[in-house]
Amino acid sequence: MRLSPRLLALLGAAACTLATATPPALAAADPTAAGIRAHMAFLSDDLMEGRATGARGFDLAARYVASRFEALGLQPGGTGGTWYQPITFTEASPVIPAAVLTLTRNGQDTVLKPAEDFLPGADYFAPKRAATAPLVFVGFGVHAPELGYDDYAGVDVRGKIAVVVSGAPAHFPSTARAHYSNRMTKARELVARGAVGQLGMSLPEDLKRVPWERSVRLSWVPAMRWLQADGSPSDAFPELQAGASLGPSAMAPMFAGAAHGPEEIYTRLTSTKEQPARPLSFDLPGTATLHRETLSSKRQSMNVVGLLPGQDPALRDEYVVITAHLDHIGKGAAINGDSIYNGALDNASGVAVMLEVARLLAESPKRRRRSVIFIALTGEEKGLLGSDYYARNPTVPLERVVANINMDMPVFLVPGAAVVAFGADHSTLGAVAAKAAKQEGVLLTPDEQPEETIFVRSDQYSFVKAGIPALYLDNGMRSSITGVDGKAPVKDFLANHYHMPSDDMSRPIDFQSLARFARLNVRVIRAVANDHERPRWHKGDFFGERFGTELTKAR
Repeated sequence: MRLSPRLLALLGAAACTLATATPPALAAADPTAAGIRAHMAFLSDDLMEGRATGARGFDLAARYVASRFEALGLQPGGTGGTWYQPITFTEASPVIPAAVLTLTRNGQDTVLKPAEDFLPGADYFAPKRAATAPLVFVGFGVHAPELGYDDYAGVDVRGKIAVVVSGAPAHFPSTARAHYSNRMTKARELVARGAVGQLGMSLPEDLKRVPWERSVRLSWVPAMRWLQADGSPSDAFPELQAGASLGPSAMAPMFAGAAHGPEEIYTRLTSTKEQPARPLSFDLPGTATLHRETLSSKRQSMNVVGLLPGQDPALRDEYVVITAHLDHIGKGAAINGDSIYNGALDNASGVAVMLEVARLLAESPKRRRRSVIFIALTGEEKGLLGSDYYARNPTVPLERVVANINMDMPVFLVPGAAVVAFGADHSTLGAVAAKAAKQEGVLLTPDEQPEETIFVRSDQYSFVKAGIPALYLDNGMRSSITGVDGKAPVKDFLANHYHMPSDDMSRPIDFQSLARFARLNVRVIRAVANDHERPRWHKGDFFGERFGTELTKAR
């Protein structure tokens, strides 16, 4: 990464300006809260232009994080003795107005409208492509033999375009539901069965959380994949020649003349635990033709990696990896005259907390037996790409990584009294988190939104798939002030500010709660770094059985 002297000077001046803007009373009351505020203010400033992966603003933010690592006395942990792990990406933007989705039945064509009825997916393999094939509805697109569930029973998807509902059956255990809801899991299943395309649709309850209008509004955000050594994009499937998302207005024409209509499908797939969802898969009449065009380019970005060496000769070559994603979604469609999507809470907050955690650990006289690696990740908003790249191309031997602790979007808008520990029920890290929460005087609450499948939607999942026990602490949405609702401000943020320009420092952020959150993470990290035993998957755990076996053998 090369930055001009002018930009470096601007970077330094901005850092000084923003740091000194912190109110003196806050700094005097709690240096950690003041530090978090200063880091957030810089990283979410308009100067960063929304920190899009591969853009100048992200490079500036990365240089800032590296400078903070260096100031703390950390060692470079990136490639070739640097602070950076460079990654080459392919960026793909579908040309939405050029897309055409046509349904053909009994010689009659029904043409669906782009950005109204459907949104085309990016094509990583061709600038222009049209695919025509029969249609088949496959429910959630889930094959879970261990749970006695198979959406593919009785249907053949070979050579067909599959219509797939987002999510997974509600009666699944939350862990399995999270895994089977994952888009990559579904895509691999379709490819293995010979499908040639995928059209995604959402249940009404999902559209309440993420309205179709929001998806259309953010459709300008480019998609990305990191490039493998042979130049091919990772986790992209050339076999799936057609890909798009369907809006609510596409449901009637899509299921016209079919054996089952949308209302029956919704009822069957959302039935209660007493009458769990039953597979409902069938061929749809006619064919679909999807024409799409994609603009592609290469982008360079990087993870920022710092190492805090351990002090025990027997354990210092083992590592606790701490992560927070540095990227956001950049500059785009203006809302109320503002086109910079600053990403203060998503995820300047997590990076700021990580930087303060690094400071607290580096300056502490307490001994750390294992080494700690801090990574400010790129490409999370593009599908956990930076963490996926690191987990597959680690800068230390993967079998020596004992745990991942991730920090993503801690939304403390009122004084907080609780945290949720995602992943706590999968490994011995749960007991570590419980003890640390008790020591810090914080409640540890269960996940109140299991339908959101949070555990597979942030960077810890890349490490889980590599077999490494992981933990992700987040706001438990309970206020420490009697009579103050801890949930309402978070829900308002998610509905009205998440992935919007208004996610900036004007939000009523409670920095004292973020400081407490940082200290809680320090307790967890120190306990893992000093324990004579590595964290372990619980016996029979869903993720441990799927992903942890091979890594355990390597150790």
